[in-house]
Amino acid sequence: MLTNFLLIMSLSGSVILLLYLLVSPIAKRYFSLAWRYRILKIALAFYLIPFPAVLPEIRDSIFGFCPLAVDLLSRPVSLMNTSYAIYADGGSLYVSSGLEKMLIFILGMGVLSFAVISWYALRYWKMRKICLNYSDIPVGQKQQDIFHSIKNELDIRRNVKLLCSEYCKVPITMGICSPTVIIPPWNRDEVDQDLYHDVLKHELVHIKHRDVLIRFLGIAAIAVHWFNPFTYILYNEILNISEIYCDSIVLRGKEEQERKAYGELLLKLAVQKSMASNEFAVGILGGNSKRAFKRRIVEMKTVRKNKRILSALITALISLMGGLTVCAYDPPVNITDHGPVYAEQGFDFQFTVGELKLEVEELPYEQFFVDDAGNVYEIKGDSNDTRAACKHKYVAGTTTSHSKNSSGGCTVTVYEAQRCLLCGYIKKGDKINLITYEKCLH
Repeated sequence: MLTNFLLIMSLSGSVILLLYLLVSPIAKRYFSLAWRYRILKIALAFYLIPFPAVLPEIRDSIFGFCPLAVDLLSRPVSLMNTSYAIYADGGSLYVSSGLEKMLIFILGMGVLSFAVISWYALRYWKMRKICLNYSDIPVGQKQQDIFHSIKNELDIRRNVKLLCSEYCKVPITMGICSPTVIIPPWNRDEVDQDLYHDVLKHELVHIKHRDVLIRFLGIAAIAVHWFNPFTYILYNEILNISEIYCDSIVLRGKEEQERKAYGELLLKLAVQKSMASNEFAVGILGGNSKRAFKRRIVEMKTVRKNKRILSALITALISLMGGLTVCAYDPPVNITDHGPVYAEQGFDFQFTVGELKLEVEELPYEQFFVDDAGNVYEIKGDSNDTRAACKHKYVAGTTTSHSKNSSGGCTVTVYEAQRCLLCGYIKKGDKINLITYEKCLH
C-alpha cells in the first residue's frame, strides 16, 4: 500500500508527462501550441499541488453533490494494515518501525529540497542585483512608444518596466510581481525597426503568459522531486514550448521573408554571451542549445490543423489518468482504543520504542462483510437481495452485525459467510461468535 502522498504526487505528474510525450507526434500536427503548453502546466500542477492530501475532502464534496457516486468512488477499507501507525496513550507516543523509516526518508528529502531551493534563491538575488545595477542606459522615446504600443495590443495592464543595459547582450525578462524587460543598447545597424518590434513583443508575450512564474514553479518541482528524472524533462519541455509559443504569436500573420529575418536574428543572438539562459529570466533565446534552436526553426515552418474536439478529449483523458493515479493514495485511518475488554480482537504492532499491544475493536458499519484479505464491505438492509441473472462468484469471509438493546447495551454477532464479487450478495453460514455488552461503546 502506498502511504506517502509525496510519491503519489510524483507519480501522477509523471503519468501526465508520459502521456504528453506519447501523443506529441500527433500534437505537433493537429494540436495548437497553447494545448501543449496547457498540458505541461497540468503536469506541473500535479507535481506541486498535494491532491492526495485533500483527496478525502474532494470525495466528500463529490458525495454531497452526487450521492450516486458513493458506490463508484468508495473503496473497501482494510483494518489489518498496521505497517504505518502512530499510537498515543496519553503520556507516550509510539511509532511503528515502517512509519519511522518513511519519516526519516521524508526528512532527508526535505533537507535536500531546502538546500536546492536555497541555492536557486541565492542565484536569483545575485542575478537580480547585477541586472538592476547595470541597467542605467536611458531608453529612447521611440523605443518606449513601441513598447507601450505592444502592451496595449496584448492588453497587458500590469506595470512593466523597460530598462537598457550593456550587461545583457540579448533581451531578457525577469520578475514575477514587478516584471522588467531589459534590452541591450542596439543601434539601427544591428537590428531594424520591425525586428526590434518583434523582439519586444516576444518579451511582452512572456509577461502576458506569466512564463517567469511558470519557470519558477518548474524549478520548485525539481527541488521537491529531485529524485524523479521526469521533472527535469518537464522543465526543459516547458522552457522550449514557452519560447516556441511566443514565436508563433509574434509571427502570426507574417510573410515568409519576415519569418526568415526573425529566424536569422535568433541565430545572430545565439552567438552572444549573455544571461538569457538563466533559470530566473526568460528571453528571446530561451534554451540556447543547438537542438533547441533547430526545433524552434522547424516549428516556425510547421502548419498545424487544429483539431479542437480531439484535443479536448485528449486533455480530459490525460487529466483523468492523472486523477486516477492520485486515487492510489490511501489516507490514514484513526482507530480508537476502548479498553482491555476488547483484547480478543487486538492487533500486534512492532514499535521502535518497545512493544505495545494495541487492543481495539472497530465497527465501521452496523452490518458489514470482511473477506479473507481484510477488506470491509458495508451491508445495507435493503441491498442484499440475490439477483437471479447473476452467475455468483463467491469469496469467503465473515459477516458482523451490531444491534443495540433497550438497556443501553448491544450485541455483536459474527457469522461465516460468502460474498459474490459480481453483485455483492451475501450468503450467511454458521454462527461463529456472539458477544453481548452491558454498555455499548461502539
